[in-house]
Amino acid sequence: MHINGGTTMRFPEITLKGTPYEKGLAHGSLCKEQVLCSIRNYSANFKKNVGLTWEDAQALAMTFLPVFKGKYAKYIDEMKGVADGAGVRFEEILALNLRSEILYTGLVKGMEAGEQGCTAFSAHAPATKDGVTLAGQTWDYTIAQREAAFIARVPAEDDIPAMLLILEGGIIGGKGVNEAGISLTLNAVSTDGYKIGVPLHIRMRRALECGTMNRAVAEAMTAPVPSAANLIITCRDGISLSLELDPRRCDVVQPDDDGILVHTNHFIGPNLIQNPVYPQGGSSYMRLQRMRQLMKGKKELTQADLEGFCRDHAGYPTSICVHPDPSLPFEQQAVAVATNYAFVADLTNGIVRLVEGSPCEGEYRTVKITG
Repeated sequence: MHINGGTTMRFPEITLKGTPYEKGLAHGSLCKEQVLCSIRNYSANFKKNVGLTWEDAQALAMTFLPVFKGKYAKYIDEMKGVADGAGVRFEEILALNLRSEILYTGLVKGMEAGEQGCTAFSAHAPATKDGVTLAGQTWDYTIAQREAAFIARVPAEDDIPAMLLILEGGIIGGKGVNEAGISLTLNAVSTDGYKIGVPLHIRMRRALECGTMNRAVAEAMTAPVPSAANLIITCRDGISLSLELDPRRCDVVQPDDDGILVHTNHFIGPNLIQNPVYPQGGSSYMRLQRMRQLMKGKKELTQADLEGFCRDHAGYPTSICVHPDPSLPFEQQAVAVATNYAFVADLTNGIVRLVEGSPCEGEYRTVKITG
């Protein structure tokens, strides 16, 4: 088996504090290159995958402005700060924050969006050693977007706990862990329907700003849901829920009796059906089966075990650790889908471990939730 070689990389780490605008200004100025990278890649992907120009994507994003009122108004200020810090238009930052709505819904009638990635999981008693609560995921997307990734720490403020966010340049919400012991992971899922509502990555940010599991779940499932997705929310008390979101209805998948929960890129609950317009390929089903195989029946799972599972190559190249198809020309491999990072969090002890790039080629390191 030939695995494409990679280079050791380390995502930038920044702190976002102050007013929402000041947080955004720090994001945009300190991670300007990451923001510009996102704009290059998403403008190309919107055009390639759904036939939408970057200008049209910005116009479409502006139709979502009415949802940013009340408790969501601060995110507009933060996105304006990002735009000013990076020297780009606000509309461009808004379009980035609607990347899921544009790529994976019926909002744009275009070409097939193609197969998504990401394998997300959680484990707690009785599956884990000492009953600790573990959660994490791989992030599978175009390799070119590795250069847009960075780590943001947001200090505690009022009733919002400190957060560790793994973000893409220009996008203010994403996967992460907060100091209250809550983690959030994401699986992309396609839908042929849509509604105007709080965008996925904004509701992800909102959920991680919550200090309790119940509040985080409520924020994640706030209706109307504009984009299909799956969010696993896990808390250190040994509770995890997989929230399957769709504009028509939502479903909740619970861990099995062993304390294990795995999700990939298709609906697995009883109340939702697969998108008939953009059907999921085999990779999602294979990765789900394989991760379940690796975790099933275990009683002493550790953080290191789950880190190792993220390196698994069963079904290569569309394995848990995804690699470009080696038969592709080099220039296509450079923008093909691959695993761009993996993280595993021990929520019981507040330890987050991250590997940048392909998990099989790098070493996990500990990243602190607070600076």
